[in-house]
Amino acid sequence: MNILFVRLSYIGDILHATAAARWIKQRYPNAILHWIVTPSMAELLEHNPYVDHIIPWERDVYEAHSKKLHLCTMWNMWWDLRKQLQPYQFDIAVDVQGRLITGLVLLATGAPIRLGLGGTKELNWLFTNYKSKDRSKHVIEQYLEVAQLLPMAIQQSSLKDRSTVETSNQDLLANDASETTRSDESFDDINQMDLFVTDEEQQQAQSEIAHVFTDKERPTIGIVLGSSWQTKSWPSEKWQQLIESMSYRSNFICFGGPKEEKDFTSLMQYVEKEELPVYNKLGKTTLREMAALLQACDVVVSCDTGALHMAIALNRPVVALFGPTNPAEWGPLTGLYRVIQNHDMDCLGCRKRKCPKGKAYCMSGIDPIWVKENIIELLDVVSSEVR
Repeated sequence: MNILFVRLSYIGDILHATAAARWIKQRYPNAILHWIVTPSMAELLEHNPYVDHIIPWERDVYEAHSKKLHLCTMWNMWWDLRKQLQPYQFDIAVDVQGRLITGLVLLATGAPIRLGLGGTKELNWLFTNYKSKDRSKHVIEQYLEVAQLLPMAIQQSSLKDRSTVETSNQDLLANDASETTRSDESFDDINQMDLFVTDEEQQQAQSEIAHVFTDKERPTIGIVLGSSWQTKSWPSEKWQQLIESMSYRSNFICFGGPKEEKDFTSLMQYVEKEELPVYNKLGKTTLREMAALLQACDVVVSCDTGALHMAIALNRPVVALFGPTNPAEWGPLTGLYRVIQNHDMDCLGCRKRKCPKGKAYCMSGIDPIWVKENIIELLDVVSSEVR
């Protein structure tokens, strides 16, 4: 049985969907699960034992043509995708993104069973014949609800292949023994996201960190600067205060992409001038290199952005800063974590990319002292577990 799993982008969204993909593969281990994804995000799925085949597709290119109404190019891209997918003869397609573009991917598969989210916009509902109902849950739980439609869909369909009957999770894990490592090898928590780092990648990251810091006995704190939305970001001066207040007892690794490398130039110049124990990796890592370095951190501090969800998937202790997005929908569900919000604001979770009040007080009002206290608390918990 061939299954196409559809979640094209981006970092956090893909990782949130890994729990649903694992649920399917654990219950139908003889099925072949293919995942179609934006090429730049494919690294997140490498070495994942629950994904048999990664299919890259230039979603961003298609969207760019869509915005300019390049209908001929859009048609040609979709037709090429259809020709690419048809040889797989998909029996099932699972869409947890719920957009028009992902509905078109379902159409291109020709799969008789097409699962998707309920209550979608952009006409996505036209392309699915089995839909989930509850959109009020955490996104991980929403995606799982789509996956859990599969047994009913198979039972009601005319699929004759019954070689994919459910087997035990123990059999699955035995068949999937690999070179990949993860800090938590137990998959008892259905909501756990998956991101796998190889032994070689982990050793390289540990060696890199050991080479950088003078005091190797200090805990390593990963700090993820910036976010895709300006309203979700914590101000640079707040990060500076946090680093200064803990520089006597901790080492820091700064994570971010090219945008953060530009936006936080002054902060990086300051910590270098003051000779603070900060390793600047802004704009200097691939996704997999970032994953390996995040896994080597004792605690990770981040706003609601992709690297936060990478750290959670790697089962690292996290301090998550939330403002315009709702942690009940997008925040941590598993592992050791603390969520910090500025509860003085009555507009939390507004989901606005531009703050109507001008200065995004929901984020700027988060005190570095609160963050420091939560970091220390998590370090104490980790230390007591080691003892």
